[in-house]
Amino acid sequence: YEGVIICPGWETVTRDGTKYPLDLSTHSLYISADSESGSEDRIVIKMYNSEAGTYDGGVTINFFGNWSVWDRCNGLSNVTKVPTERRKIWKISRIAIYLTISCNGVEMYKKSVVADSCSFKEGYFEHLDVDIEFESSDSASDRYTTCQNTKAGAAWQCTAEGSNWEQ
Repeated sequence: YEGVIICPGWETVTRDGTKYPLDLSTHSLYISADSESGSEDRIVIKMYNSEAGTYDGGVTINFFGNWSVWDRCNGLSNVTKVPTERRKIWKISRIAIYLTISCNGVEMYKKSVVADSCSFKEGYFEHLDVDIEFESSDSASDRYTTCQNTKAGAAWQCTAEGSNWEQ
């Protein structure tokens, strides 16, 4: 693969209001989860403007019923192509005007998040320098890391607890 990156330093997710810095212009968020479809689990992430501390959006990935993703700009969307492996590595990125979500290297969600296309007009994802928080209702996220983005179409590799994940 061209442009392979090893993601460093997987950290255990805390759900105690701790905020972690993330520069979405240069990095993507990776989350390790082993919840199964139909488990009633979900990934819930809030994003805050790092400078002002104001809420700037969020992402929820639901594992129950039909797989679905909620983001503040586009609302709730059903998704397909979710890999069947129990262990999943989720990648959340902001690339140009798009919020993209991949699972085990399969892109399953790509929607515009510019204010003009959002049902919420107040600066959703306006800021790329954010603080992320794993919401207390997040029952799926186990560990997380960030990796520097590569050029469009380049491969990435994440190592989680001895397992390699490639796109």
